[in-house]
Amino acid sequence: MPSEADSNACANRRERRLLTLSACCTALGSAFILLAACSTPVVRHAAVVPPPPQAGAVPDLVIEPKAPRLAPATPASPWPRLRARYALPGCDYSPTVRQFATQIASSPAHLSAAFKEAMPLLLLVTEQIEKYDMPGEFAFLPWVESSYNMIPARGDGVAGMWQLMPFTARESGLRVDGEYDGRLDVVASSRTALALIKQYKESFGDWRLANMAFNAGENSVRAALGKRRSITPAEIAKLRLNQVNYEHLIKLLAVSCIVSAPERYRVELPEPDANDALSLLELPAPLDLHLAAQLAGIGDAELQRLNSAYLKARMPERGPFHLLVPAQRRAAIEQTLAMLPKHAWQNWREVRLQQPQNLDTLGLAYDVDAAALAQINHIGATGTTLPAGTRLTLPGRGSEVPAVAALAPPAATNAAAASKSAPSTASATEDTCTVRSGDTLWQIANRYGVRMEDLLHWNRLSRNTTLRLGQKLVLNAPAREAAK
Repeated sequence: MPSEADSNACANRRERRLLTLSACCTALGSAFILLAACSTPVVRHAAVVPPPPQAGAVPDLVIEPKAPRLAPATPASPWPRLRARYALPGCDYSPTVRQFATQIASSPAHLSAAFKEAMPLLLLVTEQIEKYDMPGEFAFLPWVESSYNMIPARGDGVAGMWQLMPFTARESGLRVDGEYDGRLDVVASSRTALALIKQYKESFGDWRLANMAFNAGENSVRAALGKRRSITPAEIAKLRLNQVNYEHLIKLLAVSCIVSAPERYRVELPEPDANDALSLLELPAPLDLHLAAQLAGIGDAELQRLNSAYLKARMPERGPFHLLVPAQRRAAIEQTLAMLPKHAWQNWREVRLQQPQNLDTLGLAYDVDAAALAQINHIGATGTTLPAGTRLTLPGRGSEVPAVAALAPPAATNAAAASKSAPSTASATEDTCTVRSGDTLWQIANRYGVRMEDLLHWNRLSRNTTLRLGQKLVLNAPAREAAK
């Protein structure tokens, strides 16, 4: 019978074996995370398995109130991080590389300003480069492809800062349809492009050939190599490929050369500041983009630029539900959303008050937390009385000015009185209204001065109920309840 010491030793060995096996599995899983794609229309690629969610992402996030977090620190400079990962010869590759570098840096101030403008996206790509253990030079591939601009698609052409073809993106697991184009999603497209390049490196054994395959297509490079299993740097220059493909590689090396020796080209590389930090906010439900812009403290156009994958300027019902937002505003966004039920995250509009209104009264009328309204509209106190003409972001569709009855305190729940002061798209009798096109529970409750909770209770509905055309809704408490 084994002694206690022997049993402990065996247990320790089993534990070490399990830990080793777990580490191996983790490493193996990471090695096969292939995310997706770019090439030419005539090239077909093997499907690439999308990566697991980012570290810290919660697929079904439940946002809860939390204490304010400190503003994020200034991001670490990308330049030394990328140089430390260089794997290509750069300035030493050929005189042509140095000639292109001189040409690109012909206006040092302009180049520096362009780098500064691209800094938020460059930081995100640098993170992906580090995460997937890629050569630092490939952080400059979006610069060569698009100058780090999210170029929209034209027909079946390329799109995004990586300039991915639609069929290549789809085959690699990236969604592209009429509502969402993953090629215009900064994080998703970066994962896809880098995974594809890494796949090419495994196929051809050389990062330069991987770059050329990204530009010319895998089949073109494979045909140029023929039956050769390996190739020397001198032979790469003799492959039968289009001159454009060679220039693509030369430009990538030229930008890398400038970053490796900026003083040689009199270029001052800009450093990031806290405003350059972006954060990917995963959400459990769709969020109105105008509301998101208000919470993020940026304009609608800027939010759309950072999240241009949403082609209809809204999140599709089937997702994905995530946003790139300024990192400094992430905590405030989470706190405010925690004050609102998820069904109230959609359909917000900007309106102008027709008469003075108290913010608490507005909160009651729209059945939302007055403190949330204050934060959304950047108003200091919830008890503030706002003058006529004030522009506010409030729940609802369209841009019409809300009627007085919709803004009155919900104490007056008489539907007939409310209907006299607010014309309706729903016809009303003394105690009911008929649902017509475009009506929502929110609109009907606000229109008739009825509390949302009462409307739901009287009609035995939930907040997520979808209304039907012609449906009758009760606007007063049933007689048996009123008599109590």
